Amino acid sequence: MGRARPDLIRVLEENPPGPHAGITLVRQVRTREYRTEIGPRGYLSQIEAAAFLGKSVMAVNRYVRLGLLRDTTRYGISMIQLAELRRFRREYLKGGKGGRLRRGRQS
Repeated sequence: MGRARPDLIRVLEENPPGPHAGITLVRQVRTREYRTEIGPRGYLSQIEAAAFLGKSVMAVNRYVRLGLLRDTTRYGISMIQLAELRRFRREYLKGGKGGRLRRGRQS
């Protein structure tokens, strides 16, 4: 098996973004690109969630273990719902994309 490479996955959000908008994942495999449409209630693996949040897979795994992200095991794979990832990004990450995890009181 190869290593988890969230940097090879691009996330295209629908415009205008909203609570009922899905996303498109574009995976780079050698010289080809594969597109996957994810609906607003769809599920992403931890690798895809890392690409969505702009974080590493280990960081996403840590958020799940700390209880900051709720996951579901489907077919033996930890899956996170897109709505849950949007909530996490809005509540915990500065600026809504990437950045450091906010802790404690807001100033």
